[in-house]
Amino acid sequence: MASTFIASLDFARKEIVIYFDIPIFIMSIIGGCLNLIIFLSLKTFRQSSCAFYLTIKSAYDLGLTIESLLPYIMRWGFGTDWGLQSLFFCKIRNGMATVFQSGSITCLCLAVIDQYFATCSRVHWRKCCNIKLAHRLTAIFTIIWILQGIPYVVFYNHIISPSTNTTACEITNEKFNEYLIYGYYFTISNLLPFISIIFGFMAYYNARYLTHRTVPLIRHELDKQLTVMVLVQVLINFCTVLPFSTANMLKKITATSSDPIFQAKISFAASVTLSFYYLSCASPFYTYICVSQRFRQQLKYVLFEMHIKRYWQERIIHNQIAVEITTNV
Repeated sequence: MASTFIASLDFARKEIVIYFDIPIFIMSIIGGCLNLIIFLSLKTFRQSSCAFYLTIKSAYDLGLTIESLLPYIMRWGFGTDWGLQSLFFCKIRNGMATVFQSGSITCLCLAVIDQYFATCSRVHWRKCCNIKLAHRLTAIFTIIWILQGIPYVVFYNHIISPSTNTTACEITNEKFNEYLIYGYYFTISNLLPFISIIFGFMAYYNARYLTHRTVPLIRHELDKQLTVMVLVQVLINFCTVLPFSTANMLKKITATSSDPIFQAKISFAASVTLSFYYLSCASPFYTYICVSQRFRQQLKYVLFEMHIKRYWQERIIHNQIAVEITTNV
């Protein structure tokens, strides 16, 4: 009975991976690349500290998609676990995943805090929103998350289960496992989304009164656009990160349970919430498209006016030159 129930959960997990996670992977790659193209192509975004945070977040999301979601799909969708085939990949995968995951949440948190200061009525608070400070904060937090990822490389190892005689990529240090439960999943993973929610609503409140302040029209429209974009993304992130961190915390706490059915249920719940967490990596571009008409116009301008049209013009000029050279010869 137990083996049949566990097998049914494994089958359900495989179906979720094939019909949900694979489309999420494709959407995340396409959306992340388009986000980077738009943010890096327009001077308006390159000079904005909030847009800089969103650009780095897009890069982190792409890294997490390729480094974490792809191996997850291969493992549960096609039965190929790269972490078991290579001890190096077992170690480096988990270390890089926490850097990308923490970096993405941090950048979103910094972006919404930046928009709160940008929409404040006090001038000296608005001065906190500058691109140089954004570069420094991003570098500092990146270093912090890389340092936090080092123990993952050290303490993740191959473990052979005595009951099933199967190999798994697991933590071999009890103290670090406790840190993951109470320090990372319970504290960091929950604290950053709550901070983002608080500052997001305060930024939205400030943005409603931007029309009464003496700010340039271009800056006014940009602040309204970015505030809506980050607020909706914060709400999505809040709804996807909290279930993921809660399920993984419970999975770590109950890892010593001897009930196979209970373990299978917890593992399945952690898998489902992980799939929804990856949705937060795939959603930014499509969220921006839905909530911001200005972003849709910027997408059209960047793709068709700046890149595709310019490419065809350069190709036509090149062909004309080639024809002239051939004719003269």
